[in-house]
Amino acid sequence: MSATKEDNVENNEQESLLDRKIREVELIKEVSTQVNKTLDINLIANTMLALMDEHFGFKHSMILILDDSKEHLNVLATYGYDKDGVGAKVKVGVGVIGMVAKRKKLMRMANMRMQMSYMQAVKKEVVKSNSEKIKETVTLPGLENVESQVAIPMQLDDELVGVFSVESKELNVFDKEDELIITILANQTASALQHANLYKLEQERLAELNTAHTELADLNLNLEKKVEERTAELVELSKKLAKYFSPQVYDSIFSGKLDVTIKTQRKQLTIFFSDLQGFTELTERLEPEVLTELLTNYLTEMSKIATRWGGTIDKFIGDAMLVFFGDPSSNGPSEDAKNCVAMADEMLEKLDEIRKEWLKRGVSKTLNARMGVQSAVCTVGNFGSQDRLDYTVIGNGVNLASRLESNSEANKILISEDTYLLVNEEFDCEERETISVKGFSYPVKPYEIIGKKTSIIAVNQPLQEEMPGFSFNYNPSELSDNDRAIKLISNVLKSLEKQKNSKKINKYYSSLI
Repeated sequence: MSATKEDNVENNEQESLLDRKIREVELIKEVSTQVNKTLDINLIANTMLALMDEHFGFKHSMILILDDSKEHLNVLATYGYDKDGVGAKVKVGVGVIGMVAKRKKLMRMANMRMQMSYMQAVKKEVVKSNSEKIKETVTLPGLENVESQVAIPMQLDDELVGVFSVESKELNVFDKEDELIITILANQTASALQHANLYKLEQERLAELNTAHTELADLNLNLEKKVEERTAELVELSKKLAKYFSPQVYDSIFSGKLDVTIKTQRKQLTIFFSDLQGFTELTERLEPEVLTELLTNYLTEMSKIATRWGGTIDKFIGDAMLVFFGDPSSNGPSEDAKNCVAMADEMLEKLDEIRKEWLKRGVSKTLNARMGVQSAVCTVGNFGSQDRLDYTVIGNGVNLASRLESNSEANKILISEDTYLLVNEEFDCEERETISVKGFSYPVKPYEIIGKKTSIIAVNQPLQEEMPGFSFNYNPSELSDNDRAIKLISNVLKSLEKQKNSKKINKYYSSLI
């Protein structure tokens, strides 16, 4: 597979993962909001099932609650079946759902037609039961031709509340990610159901005893505490999921500024592209664990710098980074471009530190980065389908930034003429030979960043300092002999150093007396 195809595959995988995480965060947030709006058990259960279908397309699902005897599960709510089956019973230990309740462990049947031994065991168990129990078993609203099923125990503090089951007529539908999100939401719903049940019992007690005020206050405090704990858990989960987004994009989504819909716009942006020179060779020379640590270290430090300068991290492509300035927030085209170049300059300084650190650890292959920057009007926003989105930037500006990077020398920043016009007042630049760029009909004039311009005003400013035993007065406009001034300052520094050493010696001998 070519490098381009590998990049495309990786991009698609990253985009798919990002979209899934967005939907999972949305679902968790929405379920938390909806189930805590009411203390009606049936409404909580039906809301949960409807939201699962809305976000993930789980068409057939049910929630069963453990009864007081703890021997049966009662169907509380169903979704997507011809018959609702509400009120039907399942004996603990019988069938997939019954075994999940007994073991308190998730069960996934990926291909139920192939699970003949399991089906035979269930059949034997049913035969042993009396006719009434057989009737209870077969009244479930399950699909006639179930091929895939996931059943999750709903627990609160390791105590079984019920079972959440999802079924499908398709083979191998559910994966580990499905299991994870269903487990989170099942336990979240269990907590809400538990809260609702506690409230119901308390109301009955208040009606009977007419002592509502004190007990209701205690209950509310308890509920508030549990809600706070649950909210804290969701916040923590949200922080983890935030790692899959650029901070600006993440904040825009959760603040409501950015709609999770297909929407793009044309904007003046500055695009930054970088990668590590000779990374392929490095992958061949290093063990996977060392390579992973090195790459993680590099990308982490570069990401910190990008975020500090206000860059939006679009994506990582192996060792490569794509960052853009000007969206979702902007300081103006000129400031965005200057911030981008300043970011790139700081990245090179940090890379030098990383290089030295890894040399100490035995990584002899020198880490060198190439960087390209282009300022242009690009299309930015949500791209994709109705079911999967990717917040990214496209356009010739992105392509040119990539081409500039590939034409850059090691540990150099190559910028376009468009960027040069925006940053030349603040950065020293040297014009390089024009290059022919694939996809562009005209030659491109690149510039190399030499460094940040030194402020002449700052250099020529008078300086006056005074303290007990020392005074310094420097006025460049009145200075006639620079060499003599340098000699005088040198003599003062030597005298201060001798005095410092003398005090150390005296202190040492004093300690011996």
